[in-house]
Amino acid sequence: MEDLGAESKFTKFPAVVHLGDWSFFLVQSKGRYKLFSNICPHAGSEVVDWGTTFMCPSHGWRFEQDGGECINGPIARMMAYEVTARNGHLFADVPLEEFA
Repeated sequence: MEDLGAESKFTKFPAVVHLGDWSFFLVQSKGRYKLFSNICPHAGSEVVDWGTTFMCPSHGWRFEQDGGECINGPIARMMAYEVTARNGHLFADVPLEEFA
């Protein structure tokens, strides 16, 4: 489990979170947190925050911010990780060794 930091420090969503050499988006929806990889599931490019959606600039695929589903292309989804709140901190179950 990776400690994302104090829950109170996240006041605006999506929030960019850095774990090692990797970046993720922390989102909050319906009182629950989720962490999305910013790597496009199709092209492997860096997905960016595009306001109300996430977007891959390499090919224009857009992903909704609640569940990471592609909304303008084939069936695809951003990699998501569960986040739990414990003792005022957020923890994500992210297998960072898979990103190496």
